[in-house]
Amino acid sequence: MHRIPAIVLLASCACAAQAQDAGGEDLYRSLKAHDAEFFERGFNRCDLDYLADAVHPQLRFYHDQGGFQDYDAFLDNTRRYICADPAHKPIRKVDPDSLAAFPLYDDGVLYAAIHSGVHHFHMREPGKPDTPTSSAHFTHVYVREDGRWLLKEVLSYDHQAPGHASGN
Repeated sequence: MHRIPAIVLLASCACAAQAQDAGGEDLYRSLKAHDAEFFERGFNRCDLDYLADAVHPQLRFYHDQGGFQDYDAFLDNTRRYICADPAHKPIRKVDPDSLAAFPLYDDGVLYAAIHSGVHHFHMREPGKPDTPTSSAHFTHVYVREDGRWLLKEVLSYDHQAPGHASGN
């Protein structure tokens, strides 16, 4: 009876090792590049058509200060609060040393990935240097559909003012 849990544990460890060996670095690089494009175009430059196409229609976004958002609320809030005033534009910058990527498989097929890290937000105003406003942790679940990554689940948490330690 004690053999079954050990076999399950060994099988899960073998799968995790296989996932890491089978392109974990490629997944990391792929998601890092995707994250950079996603936030530069969708958040920093307010390409709302791009953003609408890059987010899964069943998006679930959990924010520790802004509450829950689905796809429609997310796009509406981005339009109203992030992109409405170019003279006072929030900007997102990721801490590249904080990024991590974890593959999710179904019967050996990569169907999704977890991408996590820390990002910093700034206020951009014409003629001024970007002013730090907050930092936070994020955990994203991207699903792979038709050969592309779509953002489907978001946790954005532990928002801190500049200079304050994270709650970990």
